[in-house]
Amino acid sequence: MMDLPALWKIFSSAPGESAKPPSAVFFVAGELLVIDDGVVFVNGGNGQNTELGRRGKLILADGTRFDGRLVGSGRLPVWGEVIFNTSMTGYQEILTDPSYAGQIVVMTYPQIGNYGVHVAYGEKDFCAARALVVRELSPFFSPAPGRRSLESFMVDHGVPGLSDVDTRSLALRVRTDGAVVGVIGSIDHSDKMLLEMARTKRFSTGQHLVDTVSGDLRTEGGVAGRVAVVDFGVKSSIVSSVGSLGVETVIIGTHGGGDGSFPVDELFEMDLDFVVLSNGPGDPADVPGAVAATRELIGRIPVLGICLGHQIAALSIGGHTYKLKFGHRGANQPVICHRTKRVFVTSQNHGYAVTGDLPAIADGVEITYTNLNDGTVEGFRCDDRVLECVQFHPEASPGPHDTSFIFQEFFDRVKTRATGVRSTLPSEGTAPRERVGDAQTS
Repeated sequence: MMDLPALWKIFSSAPGESAKPPSAVFFVAGELLVIDDGVVFVNGGNGQNTELGRRGKLILADGTRFDGRLVGSGRLPVWGEVIFNTSMTGYQEILTDPSYAGQIVVMTYPQIGNYGVHVAYGEKDFCAARALVVRELSPFFSPAPGRRSLESFMVDHGVPGLSDVDTRSLALRVRTDGAVVGVIGSIDHSDKMLLEMARTKRFSTGQHLVDTVSGDLRTEGGVAGRVAVVDFGVKSSIVSSVGSLGVETVIIGTHGGGDGSFPVDELFEMDLDFVVLSNGPGDPADVPGAVAATRELIGRIPVLGICLGHQIAALSIGGHTYKLKFGHRGANQPVICHRTKRVFVTSQNHGYAVTGDLPAIADGVEITYTNLNDGTVEGFRCDDRVLECVQFHPEASPGPHDTSFIFQEFFDRVKTRATGVRSTLPSEGTAPRERVGDAQTS
């Protein structure tokens, strides 16, 4: 058996014969845990060891301070909009969801990381969230082929975080007073400096959040038709859901000019069955180019809008949006379908909503879904223009699959309109078997 000094020499980020060996070394599910003077380190899989014992803090713009223990990796201090997510699982999908760009994500479920992460579950190959805050980051996880710890995943992707935080109090603060800018720093950063940073940082069009997460997915083959997905920060699970229709899926990124515009003329030349306007981060009013391009599109090609795409489509036909107090982020948001009177539990992640006066502004528009918690608009459609939009995520990931039928149902509507032959629609709410990491509700 290798002795501790030799083992430490191999894995320590501080090489050399004089490196002091730790008091204990353990291998847990393929990860190296090192204990030295009461501090726990995890080998991040990239030759570096990350200190888990160092104290850190989160300072909100109103001066509230939350103490915790630094986890992950990345440059500190880090700032972002502090929001909370109520999902019990799905933390990997959340960290890699581009809609969380610019945000510090607070998980309300008390223990996070206990089933690890898996490369197949990521929504992108990078982490969009700026930081993660949890009550307890589990140092152990259920071992399985291809899995690793959440801690090592955060290290490799440069995501800082804070554990041992009173997340119940933090979530109540955000719920009561609204989303707020916060800054995570180490114990070495003064409260005064972090507070000043939190109070001066603001999101604006200059952040170009959509452009930072757009355009890194490839075209996928299919023979049943052709669909373009406009990538405002699309999740890979949305692309997969569209691809499951058997269609060729073409990903169209934004121009990169900061206004979210995309090459709408190219779409007219592609002989498309329909276009999907994807999810994405930030305020829809910050991407006027996307709104203008969508205005040209609607009525000429069938359009399905999801999340940010739903908001952009509403603005393009004359509607309005507004910022929610603390947003909808979680896997247990109930919505009612006004056509069928059925209630669905949905996965959501958004901080803005469409105003309810849309039918009075745009001819032929009807509200199709409403949130049962707060009465906000969750969907609308216009049959004359073959336009349907939903605020929630029908692809889930993480979340229940209650509304996964929306993709097939919309495709069937498009085919019916083109051929005049009515297709057989799938049974609404029929959910496929869920995987580990798909949502359970809190």
